[in-house]
Amino acid sequence: MLDRVTVLPATPSSERLEWADAARGLSVTLIVVLHLWAIHLTYWIADAAVMTVIAHVVEWTTPLRIPLFFFVSGYLAASSLARPWREAWRSRVFGVAYLYLLWVAFSTAFFWIENRAYGVATENPLVTMGRNVFSPETHLWYLWALIVLFLVVWVTRAAPGWAVLAAAAILSVTAPFVLAQPYLQVAAAAVFYVAGARFPAITAWLTSRRRMWIFSAGAVVYTGSMILGPTGPYGFSDPLTSAVGVATIVAILAVVATQRWMTVLRRIGRHTLPIFILNPFVFILLNDLLLNDPDLALWLSEHPRGAALYTAGVIVATITVSIGIRLGADRIGLRWMFAMPTRWFRMPVRQP
Repeated sequence: MLDRVTVLPATPSSERLEWADAARGLSVTLIVVLHLWAIHLTYWIADAAVMTVIAHVVEWTTPLRIPLFFFVSGYLAASSLARPWREAWRSRVFGVAYLYLLWVAFSTAFFWIENRAYGVATENPLVTMGRNVFSPETHLWYLWALIVLFLVVWVTRAAPGWAVLAAAAILSVTAPFVLAQPYLQVAAAAVFYVAGARFPAITAWLTSRRRMWIFSAGAVVYTGSMILGPTGPYGFSDPLTSAVGVATIVAILAVVATQRWMTVLRRIGRHTLPIFILNPFVFILLNDLLLNDPDLALWLSEHPRGAALYTAGVIVATITVSIGIRLGADRIGLRWMFAMPTRWFRMPVRQP
């Protein structure tokens, strides 16, 4: 009886799940901070005090950023498992594959032009694109992972949920010892996506009421695990620490996500796609700016407060500009940049 209750996918409410929006907003914001630190700030203000703060934020959220995103993505995909394959695959497979190929092509062209501009040797762009079809080597790997993980839960949807979850857990735990990047990060995310997709009842339980003991116990276990050094060989995810962190954050957001002060985070969560896609390009262009303006680069390195304001400003501007580009594209007929054209895969008309 328990297996039947927890395994069969439940259809999330048609109303917006505000906690899910907030969770995705938190995840993408933390990813922006990570990319800003790794792609941009490290090269220009490595010794600034703000870098110490960012380094701590990056370290303490490492087991949480990506697992939270994939857990929520799995939960939102749960209802698709009960739909006809054409309806489910249109958005979860074909639509995501379209975006992945489109932006891999753009990314390949962007970096090829960048390398040529600075006289850096680069391989044939067609070779790079072809390799990325089977090996997601760019920051767009998460789109590739969403396709693969959905296909896995779709193919195994008739199997007992506990068996699929156990297999995903084994894969996530053993991945660092049997897989290399980029497949490692996809495998490490598998257990969280499967948990969200095959056990929506767990999420419903976490979000159904205020459970202070979850907040308290989860915070204590997460903090203790981080002090002991949880990431080890897992890169972004220690499965146990991540599971505790995800459960704690979901339970907390279920309580506070409706508050007015969470409005910004919820709005960010409704536009994660352009932020995920565009933020690395912003940081690389900022690198180009500072390369060509050494006085500004020197000023940032010599003024800690200016560096802190610059960092905060870049985070806000990156998120704002990314969302603005998406909304602007929709308005001027460029919706295809962030969504597969509907005419490419029309659904058959259902007979009454």
